[in-house]
Order: sequence, then C-alpha cells, then structure tokens
Amino acid sequence: MRPGDSIMYVKGVGEKKALKYKKLNIETVEELLYHFPARYEDRTVVKRFDEIANDEKVCSYGTIVNFEKSTPKRNMTIVKVVVRQGSEGAFLTIFNNEYVKDKFSVGDKISFYGKAKKVFGRLEFNAPDIEKFGENSLTNTIYPVYNLTHGLSNPEIHKSVKDALSKISYKEMEHIPQEFLEKHHICPVEYALRNIHFPSGVDALKIARFRFIYQDFFMLQLYLLMMKKFARQHSTYRITPPEQLSAFISQLPFELTSAQKRVMEEIRRDMDMDVPMQRLVQGDVGSGKTIVAFYSAYNAFLSGCQSTLMVPTEILAKQHYQSAVELFRNTGMRIRLLTGSTTKKEKEKIYNEISSHECDLVIGTHAIIQDQVSFAKLALAITDEQHRFGVRQRNSLYSGYEIMPHVLVMTATPIPRTLSMIIQGDLDVSLIDEMPKGRKPIETMAIRHTLRKNAYERCIDEIDRGRQVYVVCPLVEESEDLDIKSAQELFDELSQNQFSRYRVGLLHGKMKPAEKAEIMKAFEERRTDVLISTTVIEVGINVPNATVMVIEDAQRFGLSQLHQLRGRVGRGTHESFCILIYSGNSDILKQRMKIMTETNNGFIISEKDLLLRGPGEMFGLRQHGLPEFRIADLTKHMNVLYLAQEDARQLIDDESDQRSSEKEKVLARVRERFEKEIKTIALN
Repeated sequence: MRPGDSIMYVKGVGEKKALKYKKLNIETVEELLYHFPARYEDRTVVKRFDEIANDEKVCSYGTIVNFEKSTPKRNMTIVKVVVRQGSEGAFLTIFNNEYVKDKFSVGDKISFYGKAKKVFGRLEFNAPDIEKFGENSLTNTIYPVYNLTHGLSNPEIHKSVKDALSKISYKEMEHIPQEFLEKHHICPVEYALRNIHFPSGVDALKIARFRFIYQDFFMLQLYLLMMKKFARQHSTYRITPPEQLSAFISQLPFELTSAQKRVMEEIRRDMDMDVPMQRLVQGDVGSGKTIVAFYSAYNAFLSGCQSTLMVPTEILAKQHYQSAVELFRNTGMRIRLLTGSTTKKEKEKIYNEISSHECDLVIGTHAIIQDQVSFAKLALAITDEQHRFGVRQRNSLYSGYEIMPHVLVMTATPIPRTLSMIIQGDLDVSLIDEMPKGRKPIETMAIRHTLRKNAYERCIDEIDRGRQVYVVCPLVEESEDLDIKSAQELFDELSQNQFSRYRVGLLHGKMKPAEKAEIMKAFEERRTDVLISTTVIEVGINVPNATVMVIEDAQRFGLSQLHQLRGRVGRGTHESFCILIYSGNSDILKQRMKIMTETNNGFIISEKDLLLRGPGEMFGLRQHGLPEFRIADLTKHMNVLYLAQEDARQLIDDESDQRSSEKEKVLARVRERFEKEIKTIALN
C-alpha cells in the first residue's frame, strides 16, 4: 500500500465511509496515518474492585457469571454483564448493543475500562470498553482517542489505522534525510507512526512525538526557504535612489525616529540590488510604518517604476490614499484608489492607466489582485497589515510578471521573534521599535462589568470637553450561545440611556462599504460623538480627537487585539484613555488585564500573549496561508525549532552532487504537501 493511495484501499473503508473521512480532510492512506490522536487515556493502571474509588476511570478484570437483559422503553435495550472477582462483584452496563452476548460467554475472563460508580455498595460501569483478558487492545494500554466526525467512531478509526500500519510502504513515508535522523537521534518513521497511534509505553510515545515535532518544523522551514530561494532567482528592477529621495525626507513636516531611518536604509539597500527585496517591517501601533511605505514607493517612482499598496479594508485604503495624495501633491506622482466599491466604469479606467503606466501608485484592497489588473512596470508590492492576507494572496501581487517586484510587508501586530521565525521564514525582518516624539502613553484601566457605569461617566466627561469616544464589542448580532452584547444591542442601550444627549453612530462589518465610509466620515468630521463598533475599527482608523476607547467584554479578546484597538486613541495632543470592561475571575484573565494596564509596549504584550494563549489562538498559521502544525507547539518546542531550522538551511544550501538525489526527493515531498494544503486553505 502506497501513501498516496485512496483511503478506500484500507480494510473496512468503503465509499460511504470514505465520505465520512473526507470531513476530517482524510482522503489518502498517508492522511489517515497523520491523523494523530487528540489525546491518550492511560489504561495501564489495573485495579482490583476493592481498590477502586467512586467516579474513578480505571481498568479492571473479572469473570463473567451472567447476562441480564432488559428493555425499559421502546428502542432501548440494556444488557448488564455480571462480573465477579473473587468474592467481589460488578455490573457492566451495555446500552443498545446485544452483540456482547454473542462475543462473550459465561465463564470468560475479561478486562474492561470505564468510569466506576458505587451503587448500594456494588460497582457499576456504564458503557465500558470490554475485551477478552490478555488482548490488551482496549485495556492495559495507552489508549489513543481521535477527533471524530458524525458517523465515524473511535474503534473504527483504530481498525483503519491498524490496517494501514500493517500494509503501508514505510520507505515512501520517510521524509527526513538519514543524516539528520542520526544527528539528533530521531527514530525512523515506522517506529514513530506505530507509537504515535499505539504507544508501547510512555517513553516510546515521547520518542515518536519528538520525531513529528521536528518533522513539522523541518518541512515548514524547508518550504519557506524554497519560496525565498525561488524569489531570489528572479530578476527585478534595480532601484538606485536619486538625490530627490533625500530631499523628500528633509521636507517632511515631522522628524523621523532613528528606527524609521534605520528601516528606510535597509529598504533602500534591498531595492538597490539585482534580487527582489523580501522584507517584513514590524512596528507597534503609531510607530510610523506608513511613511516608510510611502518612502519606498516614492523611491520606485523616481526610478520610473510603479508600486502598489494592498490593505485589508476599504476604510484603511481610503485613509492611505488621502494621505498619499496630500504627501505627494507636488511631486507629479499619479495615485489611484482601487477597492471593491469602485464603480465598474472607474475600474476599467484605472485598469487601463495601470497597464499603460499612466498610474504610478495603486492603493487598494483585494481588488488589486484581480486578473484584470496588469502593471506595466511594477517594481514594488507592499501589503499592510499582512497577517490579514495569506501567503498565497501576498504572492498574487507579483505572480505572472517576468520581472519580479520588490516585496515589502508591513504589520502593526508585533509578532514575537519566536513566531516570526516560522510565519515569516521567507522574509527578512525589520523592526520599528521606537515611537515618534510627543506620542503620549494611553492610560489603561480594567474594571469589572458591575462597575461599567463608571466607565461611561468618564466618557461623558470627555465628550463634554469636546472629545470623542469609541465603544467596541465582539459581536454584530445577539448570540444565544454567548452572553455578550452585540453592537446593535449595545447601540440601542447606550444611545437611549447613557449617551441619550449625544450623537451616536454604529459601525460593523456587515454594512455596505459606502455606508461604513459615511459613518467613519461623520466621526472624523466630529458630526458624531460616540462610535459603537465591532473590531472593524481595529486597523488604521485615525481620528486624533478621539480620546477614549471602551472595550466591552474585554475577556473575549486577545492581548494583541486589545492593544490594536487601544491604538485607535492617543493620536492627538490630548490625554487618552482605554477602559477594559470584563467579566470573569480566572487567574489567567487577571494576568491579562494586569498586563494591559501596566504596559503600552506592543512587543512586550505580544510575547505575553504568546505565553498565555499559545500561538494557535494568537496567530493561527492558517491566517497566514500556511498549514497548522500537526503536533509541534511554539511555546514548548523552541529548542526543536532551532535544530530543524538549521538543518533546513543546510539542506537548501548544499549543492553537492552526492546530496542532490536525496535533496530533490525531500523537496519534492515538501512541495507536494504544502501546495496541496495551501490550496485547501485558500478555498476555506
């Protein structure tokens, strides 16, 4: 049996069952074997009846002395298996499954596992796993428990995995070069697969897990390095900065920070090379990334080339467009705005201007990566808030061009170095780790929901001083499952009560772009005092007169998202505040609220968030267009990441003939896996 064979080759899996497996993204034998257990039950501890405590999950044994069948109601059959162990007895209760009387007989010695209940001094086990003594498949073992879907049971997956393990060609499953297996004492894939599913012991499970943790990191790092090497092999526009670029900086109406200057110099050097720049710029909220992006676009313009800036929302696109028009008004740079709400007629006009080089800088949303957009001389592709775009979308900006543009990726989400090594493995990283002079820290306070009245009294004080207020909540509409106020419900409450004397606006993601734009415009022009919104305002909104950010149900947000939202205020000369209203009393929640009140540093907050919540919640790899790790965890396995990354670089850089065959085999496997998974992600 080969890894790529259909799962229907596995014993017991027919056409109907294969459709069930497909719901778990399992279509091949290899995908079945990489469907690792979600958890394990330690069934190695076997106890006598007189040692078992009430409500204890435990393995035990005994001899069947009787079967008692009853039908308490229609469509329900109960079989009680009466078991004795010396002078002690127990009932094993089986629901709607008379097969037990055919599989076992009076006098059989059996083992069983389940939750014990003591009823009138006698032990009862409801729906336990039962097998003949000594079989050691369901009992006396470390038992794997899988993620399931409707119509697939744990025992069925057990049987399928066991059949596949007995027939698979393990030679085709080995994707780690022998050199690295020996170097790190990593077990072969056969040992690892057998013991990840059916561990022979705790140590064997640890050995298997180590192998797959390493493999997760090794293959992803190889893929990212392959992407980087592929880009480096392409020709690009070499942008040698003219004298006007320095003049542009000297004429800015504000002073650049040393961090901005350092990053600009890194970008300038990259663009003055024969290989495409691939750089990520990380900067905290308000650190001045936008001017760095405009500097880079102006550099391309002065060299007679085009640039594009793609952002995740129309609001942000329009804001950047207005800023660029103002900044470059006397330079001759021709700037266009292209979004989903751009009229069809205007789009056609912009498409023609782009293809005929009558446009130098295009600012927009996903509309920029449509098939109709074809640049005449694209030298620079910029994405802002890149964590909103997948790798595939990012690459769409420059795919199809014979000459590859330089790539600049911007984010105000400070990604911890540990995570950046994974997600941005195909990019060089620059940090804007300094705030502009005069930027005041935002005073943050966290209050319990019972004191929310105090928060809105503070808001009223600020409005009466001529300031404006944001109020954010997690959901758009009321949910029966979550006791959280929706934006609409909150708007109704606040506009009729606390803010009844003021002008209140409502903004959420389900509104049409034109409606959102009008609501934001009213807030920017001070025609609205309070803006109640979902997290649609998280990115790029800039209203200097807004001085208070109230976040309802703050426990529902991650620290980095709270920090992003907080960054919407503190943009003017006035003192600003962020009020976190939360419910709950857990220790982790208290820690999170404390972190927010103690620091305004996004990098510190991001590191803390990574430790508290883990990378899966913070920056799911699927957000970035990359597959999730099967088993690796960045917060726990950094030491393994460093090993895998070093090995991946060594393999990519090794051009020797003796390595070529093995290297090509591994890289082909990497391409096969990741291209398939990324296509799946793109469709989700």
